Amino acid sequence: MMKRFAGLALTIMGLSAVLTGCWDTQYVTNKKLINGFSLDAAEGQGMLGSVRTVVLENKGGGQFDVKDEFMKAAGDSTSTIGMKIDSMLPGTIEASKTHVIIIGEKLAKQGIAAPLEPIFRSPKGYLKAKVLVSEGTAADVLASKQIDHNPIAFGIKQIVEGAALSTSVPKQTVYSIWNQISDPGDDALLPLIRIVDRKTLIVDGIALFDGDKYSGISLFREDAKILMLLSGRIGRLVNLGIPVQEQTITFAGSRLKRSMKVTVNPKTNTIECVIKADLYGSLNSYPSHLNASVDRARLEKAIDAWFDAHGKKVAGAMLRANCDAFGIGRRLRAHHSGLWRKLDWNEAYRGVIIKPEFHVHLKNTGVIR
Repeated sequence: MMKRFAGLALTIMGLSAVLTGCWDTQYVTNKKLINGFSLDAAEGQGMLGSVRTVVLENKGGGQFDVKDEFMKAAGDSTSTIGMKIDSMLPGTIEASKTHVIIIGEKLAKQGIAAPLEPIFRSPKGYLKAKVLVSEGTAADVLASKQIDHNPIAFGIKQIVEGAALSTSVPKQTVYSIWNQISDPGDDALLPLIRIVDRKTLIVDGIALFDGDKYSGISLFREDAKILMLLSGRIGRLVNLGIPVQEQTITFAGSRLKRSMKVTVNPKTNTIECVIKADLYGSLNSYPSHLNASVDRARLEKAIDAWFDAHGKKVAGAMLRANCDAFGIGRRLRAHHSGLWRKLDWNEAYRGVIIKPEFHVHLKNTGVIR
């Protein structure tokens, strides 16, 4: 009797698995999966939205055709645009698999809180979607051709992830960006994507935000990497070409120790922020020292000077953009609450003294010497 019962139970479990699998297949093929979404400022007060949808067509026999479709719609809000696009496509739109959300620079300068709010509020929104600002029109970026035969939105996601691993841009999602733009003591940094030579997509810049508005100031390449380090962020590695004695050496940083101290002068209420960054790494290239030993102390001092000079440049850009991405205001609010309540931080931040201090530690100079 027990054997018959066990056999029946196994049969039911097997049928359940098969039926569930068929139901899932039908469910997916009836949906249009949005994997990329862009928003741009339109004429007047409206917006222009674009989506990339992955459409699965059942060919039978367990095989599917995957189509990457591009659609546009205009509206006065993100929700309106979503409803219009939904009516343009058969089946049901599923936004929970969105890889990237790209915001055009013109709209970003007007503010990103309102466009992102319906996405953040919706229970179907994909809070892990990566958020970027585009140089120019976001729709042009999303309309680009496939990357390595992958849907374009997935390709952009991979580019952003690679740039974050190389310490070129921050990792930003709908969830993380919303927390930052809603905090008066903190400002956001967003990856900047652009089109080069009319066809190639590149992510090598950082857009500086003042509240929820893009300041129009951005940092690229080495300066962007310096900003990441001053923010206490390092990816898998950070490679930098540094001019030393009329040549360029290559330094690869792999470990970072960073500290920040905010002080207030009791007499003048002058706010000073000192950021110390200890960067540990190796020397990957030093062309003039192929057959000579490396004076580590002297070389570290020269590299420190280069880092400090770029650090001051980055700090100046942050103040001009009124971008408190280091969270100085948050520190003031926590440790100098009396002063914080008296300040108009939006105005006071521009008077902050930011002092970056870098110390490079060469752990390895390669196998030559």
